[in-house]
Amino acid sequence: MESILENQRSAHEERERIVDSITKEFLAEKRTHKARINSDQRVKKLLERYEKLTEELEVAYKDENNGRSAELEAIAGPNEFAEFYSRLKSLKDAHRKNPDEVATPLSMEYQQMNEILEDPDRVEQEMIRFTDEEGYGRFLDLHRVDYLQYLSILERFVDVPKDAKKTGAYKSYLTQLEEYLRAFIVRTKPLLDMEGTMQQVDSDSACLFVQGGLTGWSKPTTANDGTSIDLSQFASSSDLEALGLERLKNALLSLGLKCGGTLKDRAERLFATKGHSLSDMEKKALKSDMEKENARNEALAKSEERIKKMVEILGEERESTKENTERKQARAVGEGEEEEEEIEEIQSDEEVDDSTPYNPKNLPLGWDGKPIPYWLYKLHGLNISYSCEICGNQTYKGPKAFQRHFTEWRHSHGMRCLGIPNTPHFANITKIADAVELWQKMKSEKERHKWDADVHEEYEDSAGNVVNKRTYEDLKRQGLL
Repeated sequence: MESILENQRSAHEERERIVDSITKEFLAEKRTHKARINSDQRVKKLLERYEKLTEELEVAYKDENNGRSAELEAIAGPNEFAEFYSRLKSLKDAHRKNPDEVATPLSMEYQQMNEILEDPDRVEQEMIRFTDEEGYGRFLDLHRVDYLQYLSILERFVDVPKDAKKTGAYKSYLTQLEEYLRAFIVRTKPLLDMEGTMQQVDSDSACLFVQGGLTGWSKPTTANDGTSIDLSQFASSSDLEALGLERLKNALLSLGLKCGGTLKDRAERLFATKGHSLSDMEKKALKSDMEKENARNEALAKSEERIKKMVEILGEERESTKENTERKQARAVGEGEEEEEEIEEIQSDEEVDDSTPYNPKNLPLGWDGKPIPYWLYKLHGLNISYSCEICGNQTYKGPKAFQRHFTEWRHSHGMRCLGIPNTPHFANITKIADAVELWQKMKSEKERHKWDADVHEEYEDSAGNVVNKRTYEDLKRQGLL
């Protein structure tokens, strides 16, 4: 039997642990862009869990089915001991039916989460999917015909002709662009309240649209907006031409007529309506068409304003995308595929701290604190890696660093641990098995050339013959000397 009070206590405990984990997440140092993205994603999941627990607690405290009240009455009533033993029996029965079931307490779950967070050597995993062009949220992926130019005029909808805005292709373009930007922001900035921000943008743009304050959009037209002209004051179409193109256009629009053409065409078209009045049905149809047109224009205007707001939010990513595109386009022809493969080998997926120079290839820094040129990097062989098993599989970049490390402390320490002196005989040997084998061979050779008195000590007999010690003693025992 589940206890409502125990569930409430567990929910309160988990809420406190979530707040503690979020605090540690915010205080933790994020040295890379990938770490910042993953941190925000973890905080978002914790916040969603916190909100869910809050809703469950709110339902429990409202106690609409009186379950909580009944449980409080049961444990505080006259038969509290009977209730206690009844609950104890239920617990024992549950453990008897599931003897191998292991329950993981909340403390262990959140402790493991905090230990991973405090580990400075942890490897950041991909928590959310990005395309290769997006670089895990660092750049936008908005390729068009001229990418750089497109990035610069992305939100300049005022330059789009009004006739083009009436097409279905323009509406489809706005929809796709808005969907992509929204999805990108949700992935890179999960803590941003997108729904609230977009609702505020829609509210502001609706007011501005009605007032005619949105750039690129005129004030909505109505059948009685004062744009009609009293044709009784004009004797011919040539008199109407004095009103100008814009005034004639508004008058034709108010009558639901075609408004294009030259000044003369518009004047003749408008003058042709002199003496004719619209019926109630025609006025109603005209009003309906105007309302549909205004509603469509307002929807497009809102979509444009939402995109402008999202582009403003992604200002930093937009500039980074421009720089990344310019850098790619400036790369010399022929460096393409070869350099891409080398970059994958030497480039860390992690972005360095913002305070350091931009260094995507992880090149060494020169005297000026900037990365050395790539040709110099390859000239010194720094793109070649050497591994030494004696140094604990330490990797050295370039032949110069590899040769120098044989006299450094790490290699000397590894040789001492093997019981082998770090002499020039072991230069260029990186495998433990090779070093041990050479040391055994050197010891046996040294033992073979070691001083042996019986063999190397010489004696001279009375006849002047020189023999070694062993032969001299044998001849002496035989009495031949």
